[in-house]
Amino acid sequence: MPTCVYRVTKYDPADRDAHGHYTGPEDTVSDHGEVEASYLRAVAAFAADTGTDHLVVREPQVPSLAHFGVEPAVDGFGLEGLFPSGQAGFHDGAQVPLDVALELVRVMLRDNGAWCRLEADDTFAVHVGWDQYLYISSSRPCEEALARTRELGLFPERMDASPYAFGEEEDQDIQRPGDDDFWTDLHRAVVSGHAGILEETHLEGASRWHHLDRDTIGPVRVGLTPRARLAVWPPLSTDIAAVRPPLRRPRRRRVAGRRRPHPQRHRRRGRLRGIDRPDSQCTRCRTAVCICG
Repeated sequence: MPTCVYRVTKYDPADRDAHGHYTGPEDTVSDHGEVEASYLRAVAAFAADTGTDHLVVREPQVPSLAHFGVEPAVDGFGLEGLFPSGQAGFHDGAQVPLDVALELVRVMLRDNGAWCRLEADDTFAVHVGWDQYLYISSSRPCEEALARTRELGLFPERMDASPYAFGEEEDQDIQRPGDDDFWTDLHRAVVSGHAGILEETHLEGASRWHHLDRDTIGPVRVGLTPRARLAVWPPLSTDIAAVRPPLRRPRRRRVAGRRRPHPQRHRRRGRLRGIDRPDSQCTRCRTAVCICG
């Protein structure tokens, strides 16, 4: 990672207590105005000082079942119009020009849609944290960008590392690549009846599921998002009665001569037979269903 790391915020260090907590008057949400624009100009200044005009999307994420951002979620996760291929262009490893990267930073500052790391090899990185905290890393000291950032009314502070940089434990978490050997093993597992479902996690928080048989493996492989995370599952059972126990109608009761409200019906969760737990995955092929034969 780049060695010159700065935390850039609108929070004056003079308004921090002995523990480093900000106690001043600034709000922790984006103003959608001049301050937000100053953040984007600061990123552009550091990129210019570093000589960077393109960045790569890393670890992209979108809200899943619930949105916990400080602002209401926006349609399309704030990605509309940013990629020629639509949302499909937002994936791990996607290279974007600086102007698109700045719009992604805007989305992350507003905390109402997508999130990702933005990096350029070992020379430049932009990470957006909670509460308008921005972390910019560069291979150069960027003296001109620091001066420009202060002119914009923001406060750059030198740090040892970005809290959103990849840690050693992440670098060591090596998964099996989806190469030709993987697909050969998967084809054999599908034909033998040991595998039948492929889960494609193209974004953290979003997955697609593909039914596999000997005729669909090829088309599914061609249509996968680049660098998607894959998980292999057994085929679905056709024995519905065995998989899902019958639902029972709850009884009506009367309490103290008054009718109680009808109890809320809950669907009982049934487990698909044969699906291994994540902690019982094959240690060789690193899938929930062993496909290494």
